Amino acid sequence: MNKLISGVIIDETQPLTLEEFCYAIHTEPKIIIQMVEYQLIEPIGESPDEWRFDSLSLKRARIAASFHRDLEVNMPGVALALELLDQIETLQHQINILEKNRP
Repeated sequence: MNKLISGVIIDETQPLTLEEFCYAIHTEPKIIIQMVEYQLIEPIGESPDEWRFDSLSLKRARIAASFHRDLEVNMPGVALALELLDQIETLQHQINILEKNRP
């Protein structure tokens, strides 16, 4: 049995336009605009036509889109979830540093 696998190859050094960004995370521009409004991601540029997104924004937007689409979480809830995930990551990093420096 043959399986067709598709994907998007992204150059992490090349910022994405809004259209490319939407394609990469399989969502609509209005959802990305909401993510920007709730400060979940921070594009470079003044308006949606000028926006460019980096790989960090791509990672966060994929998580946010998944919460929004798959779990039906509204944008304020997604913002809270991402903030908590950021705090967990920071705490895990601090734990790792403490464990390395333990006698």
